[in-house]
Amino acid sequence: MDSQFKSILRTAILITGIASASAASGLTLPAVSNCGYGGSYANLLCYSPTPGVNIYIASQHDNFISYSANAMKQLGTTFGYTGLSEWGSLPVFGSGQIVKLFSFNNSNNGTFPNATSGTNDNNSAPNADLTPTHDGLYQGNWPVPGPVTVGNLLSYITGTSPVFTFDLNEPGSGLSLNGRLQIMRGSTVIDTFAFDNTFNSAYDPNSFVTAPSDITVTWYDASNPACDAITHICTMQESNNVGSGKPDFFAYAPTLDLNNYLATDTVSFYLSMNGISAGGEELAFTNIVTTPNVVPEPGVLALMGLGFLSLGFARHRKSVNLS
Repeated sequence: MDSQFKSILRTAILITGIASASAASGLTLPAVSNCGYGGSYANLLCYSPTPGVNIYIASQHDNFISYSANAMKQLGTTFGYTGLSEWGSLPVFGSGQIVKLFSFNNSNNGTFPNATSGTNDNNSAPNADLTPTHDGLYQGNWPVPGPVTVGNLLSYITGTSPVFTFDLNEPGSGLSLNGRLQIMRGSTVIDTFAFDNTFNSAYDPNSFVTAPSDITVTWYDASNPACDAITHICTMQESNNVGSGKPDFFAYAPTLDLNNYLATDTVSFYLSMNGISAGGEELAFTNIVTTPNVVPEPGVLALMGLGFLSLGFARHRKSVNLS
């Protein structure tokens, strides 16, 4: 994270707040709201354990909100925010807890189609990477073969909106990626949910999101003994590479409710990644993590979308942090 953002955090949120315990909610993503920053940081979303304490842990990317798993873990342990204490030990997803959509190998998903393989960019087998081998790119579709229906997803996930998990293996500056989820009725696309940095509820293939390997997050909390005793500034060194088999990011689309579709409607996913140089990346959805207990009302999301629209077009082809 650059010095400009650190400066913004130090000056824009120098407000008092008292950290107190909040009810642990299990593996439920915490509710977040806009941090209130402008310009290229307008999509950042903050967790507020108490009024006046705002901590950047998530970000909006067109239709999706993305969370840093390690940020939630550190806040619940090192910094003592009890509302996130259930995230103090990140889950290691085992058999039956995730369905892998994209993976470096041909992961078996039981009753669901196997994961689309080749995300380490050295596999050009059928149903894998749609780009040439060793070009630093990955493009793929899931399911192949299909179909997977809305009813299939609802029978597997907890709640009515899937939560996605991403295991980042790229070191250094991280990885650029985007993608989309589509819901189809027969051969007709009836809805698209986009993950990119152009805020128009449409998939923009040239608009990428950066998944950083390491960032620094700062915030102000005068009541937290883990903060600096004089300035009351907390600093969190955040590695988004927490280990193989553990989630680095979670994401969900607040406006996606599978109950709005027919059980026979089908779903498909497309993933594009740029800058692959290391091991394989993995994208899956899980049945043990649910969306926040408080979801923004549709009217609020519409207003957010209007604000993000101009931001997105201004930043077309630019990257910002995934979380």
